[in-house]
Amino acid sequence: MSGLFSNSFQRLGAAAASRETYQTVISSNIANADTPHFKADKRNFSDFFKSKLSASQSKSLAVTQQNHIQDTGSSGLSLSVFNRSEDEQRMDGNTVDVEHEMAMLAENQLMYELNMKIIQGRLSGISNAIKDGGR
Repeated sequence: MSGLFSNSFQRLGAAAASRETYQTVISSNIANADTPHFKADKRNFSDFFKSKLSASQSKSLAVTQQNHIQDTGSSGLSLSVFNRSEDEQRMDGNTVDVEHEMAMLAENQLMYELNMKIIQGRLSGISNAIKDGGR
């Protein structure tokens, strides 16, 4: 039962929040594709995930009863880091590569949807356990 309430919910929540923030950054880059001298924001998902995860892990739950389920400390997510090559500057000084940004936007959207499906599945499992537990 402890696996059901492991810190994977914190990690999934941090991943969802990071995906939302990353989506905003990519959208901003695309919106400024025609702005002279605009420098594309090169931060990626893992940059946001690390900061959100460390912020969420610094908050620990208070144990008020000895029978509370303890945090297992297991990690359920793995990351892959995509290294961008150096952006070339256009003649107007802008460094946004619209094709690359659009691809990153599509990938991020798919990963966000996958993350939400995983959260939905976990919550559905908990809901089923609660419903069936009373029988």
